[in-house]
Amino acid sequence: MSWDIEVHEKVYQRLANEIFFRILRGEYALGAKLPSYIDFAKEAGSSPETVRKAIRELQQQGVVEKTRRGYFVTSDRAAIVAFRERYLASIEEEYHNAIEKVEI
Repeated sequence: MSWDIEVHEKVYQRLANEIFFRILRGEYALGAKLPSYIDFAKEAGSSPETVRKAIRELQQQGVVEKTRRGYFVTSDRAAIVAFRERYLASIEEEYHNAIEKVEI
């Protein structure tokens, strides 16, 4: 029987999730400018490259928008809600997979 060990969440994904959670809590308001990569990296204890990947992930999900002046939280509440729903669905799927592994 083979081992079922998965490490599928990368550091940049964890950082993207943390930034998203801060958006949901209102620490970064809709339409607000985000801190620079350097500032994020210092605060998170991460590299600027990891922050760049996290921001790019959020940009691909429609949560963050890039302008000439920097990165901003989207003003589109529907985009935030849609990403939240996708995130929760993925957590629910992981939960159900875990239950299947421990059922007797």
